[in-house]
Amino acid sequence: MFYELAERALALEREGKRVIRLNIGGTNLPTPKCAVEAAAKCMRSGKSGYGSSAGLFELREKIAQREECEVENVVVGAGAKPLLFALFSVLGKPGGKVAMPSPHWPAYELAARQLGMKPMMLKTKLEDSWAFDAMEMKKCDVAVICNPLNPASTVYNEALVQEAIGECAKSKTHLILDEAYKGLSFKAIPKYDTIRVRSFSKEFCMEGWRLGYVVAEKEIAKKIISFNQITTTCVPEFVQRAGIACLENEKGILKENRGVWKKRLFVAQQALGKAGFEFAKPQAGIYIFATHRGIEDADLFAMRLLGEGVAVASGSDFGGYKKFIRICPNQKIEMLKEAFRKVSAALCG
Repeated sequence: MFYELAERALALEREGKRVIRLNIGGTNLPTPKCAVEAAAKCMRSGKSGYGSSAGLFELREKIAQREECEVENVVVGAGAKPLLFALFSVLGKPGGKVAMPSPHWPAYELAARQLGMKPMMLKTKLEDSWAFDAMEMKKCDVAVICNPLNPASTVYNEALVQEAIGECAKSKTHLILDEAYKGLSFKAIPKYDTIRVRSFSKEFCMEGWRLGYVVAEKEIAKKIISFNQITTTCVPEFVQRAGIACLENEKGILKENRGVWKKRLFVAQQALGKAGFEFAKPQAGIYIFATHRGIEDADLFAMRLLGEGVAVASGSDFGGYKKFIRICPNQKIEMLKEAFRKVSAALCG
């Protein structure tokens, strides 16, 4: 449903119809000027050959400084999604289990099934602020935790994450932390001692550039490099040079982007609260995962709302939350207000 609705929204736009798209987790913000200039300089210099499947050494060095690890622990890839797929591939096995607190990003489940693995969804509740039971992660090949959480933008309690790391270590379960939104968190998140995946897409508004990285122990890092060698080969150097520029200007870029998301989310929370929605207060950019007593079937509600010119994601794809919708308020304030007026009207329709 998630991808079907996204394609329908695009089809409506091709037909000339106006759609306010709050369904896809895009920032709708420009890539930092420093990144564009660094990429352009690289392209003008003619550097278009093959590079290392581990990533450009200079970028890995910057990432190692950021993550307080050795360069050998870092592998660069074409975004977080391919790297997560690679980790599932090299750490899991057909028939094995992948544990994930739910609601969860649909790609986890889809990737696991594609690899012949069994998704094990750890159901959580809004009234518990989406906290999960760390003990349930035992007896799985792989566990993946998204922190901050897509789709709710909540940040897990540090003690809970540490407990999960400890339980997984005892049961020899490989625990992956998906930290794609870490730089957009409104509160500090520590550097946890486990496999970590980060992305430049949301933090640095580089969605279409496709750049991310894994931090892992050296033997796992080597396996990811081998995976890259037989799949994507390498990330283009101009993209990696753009990444270096972002990391060199990280503090200012992330401060500005967090400010934008705070404003957008404030408008969304005000409008949704007024309309009677329930949700956990976002602790990071970029989503709100909300429910309403008037929503019995989120799939039908999302399709009806699309007919009114607003696209949202149905919660059914995030682990079967059929009375929830995920909203990414990634538009200008006036457009957001218009969208939420339509959301309220659709509840009465």
